[in-house]
Amino acid sequence: MKGLFKKSSKKLSVVSLIVIIVFLLTSSLSIYAGVMMQGFYWNVPAGGTWWDTLASKAYELKYMVGGYGINRIWFPPAYKGQGGANSMGYDPHDYYDLGQYYQDGTTETRFGSQSELKNAIAKYKSYGISVTEDIVLNHRSGGKSEYNPKTGTNTWTDFTNTASGKCQWHWDAFHPNNYCSSDEGTFAGFPDVCYASGPAYNDMKTWMNWLKSSSNAGFDSWRYDYVKGYGYWVVKDFNAATSPTFSVGEYWDANTSTLDWWANSSGSSVFDFALYYTLRDICNNTSGGGYLPNVFDYSKSYAAKNPFKAVTFVANHDTDEIIYDKMMAYAFILTYQGYPTIFWKDYYDYGLATGGGASPGGWGNGIKQLVWCREKLAAGSPNIEILKSDDGDLIIYGSKGYSTSSPGYIVVINDHPSQWKGAWVQTSNSYLKDKTLKAYAWSSTVSGQNVQPQNKYCDANGWVEVWAPPRGYAVYSVDGL
Repeated sequence: MKGLFKKSSKKLSVVSLIVIIVFLLTSSLSIYAGVMMQGFYWNVPAGGTWWDTLASKAYELKYMVGGYGINRIWFPPAYKGQGGANSMGYDPHDYYDLGQYYQDGTTETRFGSQSELKNAIAKYKSYGISVTEDIVLNHRSGGKSEYNPKTGTNTWTDFTNTASGKCQWHWDAFHPNNYCSSDEGTFAGFPDVCYASGPAYNDMKTWMNWLKSSSNAGFDSWRYDYVKGYGYWVVKDFNAATSPTFSVGEYWDANTSTLDWWANSSGSSVFDFALYYTLRDICNNTSGGGYLPNVFDYSKSYAAKNPFKAVTFVANHDTDEIIYDKMMAYAFILTYQGYPTIFWKDYYDYGLATGGGASPGGWGNGIKQLVWCREKLAAGSPNIEILKSDDGDLIIYGSKGYSTSSPGYIVVINDHPSQWKGAWVQTSNSYLKDKTLKAYAWSSTVSGQNVQPQNKYCDANGWVEVWAPPRGYAVYSVDGL
């Protein structure tokens, strides 16, 4: 009996080890699966209503279409800025004031009260949606004037005026001081925080852990603002100290090698500005003069180079430059590798959620259908194979399947100004072979061309002819899902 127990324990330990390994692998992949929503835009309505607005959309965003939706939402900076009721949070004054202290001319922030913030976060988390806080580390605002012996002048660096009584720094927490003469970058003339010495390094780690507590806020992940302004080691250290479920840095640069250096050095994901500018130039060239295969070029797309660190987007609160045919850009980021972000205004204000309508069958144009394609057909994590990239107006690629219920898809994007384009391609996806394929999502801005492509048969060897309308796209998968 004793020997049997030892043998059973050994078997159990092996099984446990396998379970642990599988859990770690799937947990790692899940970090990059899904879709994020930027839950604000520049100058959202003032008056303290935004947290309530966000809370009211939680169910809808979780279940956009067919039971699928986002898995993460990014909130604006939640604390009191110097601008008070008008502040968007990028002028941080009192980090611990989430709308519960009267200062800077207001008690609530532009977005609302602390209790309303906590309610909004709790609402999203109740639906399994992670909530990301925008963290502004580079600079601070709203301090009183004091003498700075390093500059021999007065600087606005006396923060003993915070109502919370926290992070009451002086000049020696900023550049320049006895240890920090300058750093990677300053922003808009604000006092520039120093993390190499002074109280900021430890205070901000403490504060970020405070933000994670549901008693205070309940955030679980970070979006780091203007990371060019301080060393990558700050993000690396702060992530180590706060254990976020996810983090992404705003390194505003289109050089994919630079983005890769920062992401790997900091241990954080990074926004894919390279792909953003590539998509901008393609979409805004309405004559079809853009070169579509650039989206697969490692030098023009960080998602192509390092999909596990790339957070893709087509607009945000700082830059919204894709004026024409933005749905082509969404079609790409929502069906390609990397972690895609939906911009609030595109979804709610610009009519791109449904793209102006859908077919009676419930499919067709818009962000919702593309989210369904990614989440349902590719299990939230596309595994990409490029099928055609030798035509400047046409790209075709696919996501390999995971099961009969998530069989993957084939995507066709066509930026020709007037002609339907397609090609015969061969997929290696066994779930699509010997099947009739249906276009579950499609769009075109060309008059009269925004119609569903015909069903296509994919033969047993994986050969299929797929098409997309001009200045549009089509996403094919197994008919009958």
